[in-house]
Amino acid sequence: MSFTSSPERPKKQPALLWNIDVVKMALEIQDEMKQKGVSKRVIFSPADSTWTMGMEFGNVKQATRIHAASMYRDSSEEKKINIKTTRAKCNLEGFQCHEVIVESEDYKATIWVAESLDFNLCKIYKMLDHCGMMRDFVGTGDWFLWPNKKGMILEVNSTKKSTGESYVMSITQLKEDIVDNSLFNLAGYKISDIPEGQHCGPIVEGK
Repeated sequence: MSFTSSPERPKKQPALLWNIDVVKMALEIQDEMKQKGVSKRVIFSPADSTWTMGMEFGNVKQATRIHAASMYRDSSEEKKINIKTTRAKCNLEGFQCHEVIVESEDYKATIWVAESLDFNLCKIYKMLDHCGMMRDFVGTGDWFLWPNKKGMILEVNSTKKSTGESYVMSITQLKEDIVDNSLFNLAGYKISDIPEGQHCGPIVEGK
């Protein structure tokens, strides 16, 4: 599966190009550096719970690998949220969607969920929000604390109650059976490791 997540907010964030394979996931950051020939990628491997964040420009290939099995255990923020599924329906990217309202003390979000797709976007966003190196790319709000167990979110409209600031994220160019395997290739990269238990911060060990 491949798709693009495009956020819109007062301070616009770059889109992410997602590729989901059977046992791994790759994100490429589509920012202004991409237009200059710089590839910035994140590869997640559930098999060993590692995040590898790589940057490539010409012959320079460097990456940081985070061993983060604990993300599965401690990335869920303890916050009370209320969930309401409405009867509203719409069609997005050719998929039938239903509406879910997710509300906490700080935010209220309208979410559109494709019933026929199976990808838990909330789970991945929780882990991205947990990682200090990726938090800025997941937008604003706490909608991803919803324990979504079925379907795939194709659009989010989140509002911060105290300021009225809104954040919209939409999924586009979704292809169920297409994966760009080149985004998983780290041949020639110099990879540095952050051991399990350390924060996603400075590089501590080179390989």
